[in-house]
Amino acid sequence: MPTGPGQTGEAAYQKLRRQTQERMGRAPSTRRIMELWTRRGNLDCITTVGAPDPVWGDIVTAIFDMGPHQPFVVYRQPTDESPGDQCEVLGCSAYSVSEFAA
Repeated sequence: MPTGPGQTGEAAYQKLRRQTQERMGRAPSTRRIMELWTRRGNLDCITTVGAPDPVWGDIVTAIFDMGPHQPFVVYRQPTDESPGDQCEVLGCSAYSVSEFAA
């Protein structure tokens, strides 16, 4: 998560994880997703943590997998134009998912 090094980045990630659980009514999987290749609307795209979102342009801060046959949840950094949590719930199918190395 590119919001901060070490403990700062981990604390921000865990906060988003808790928010995801509250929003979705269940905890996301423990997978740490780095990259998600999926169809968003009518666009095939690759969404990567730390890079601009291919649809919205804001920096992607985290991607959560809600489990088999459940959606993926993407968070983006807030901007001056869009303050607050930037969260998008995607579909449950993906062409490819890459995880961070352990």
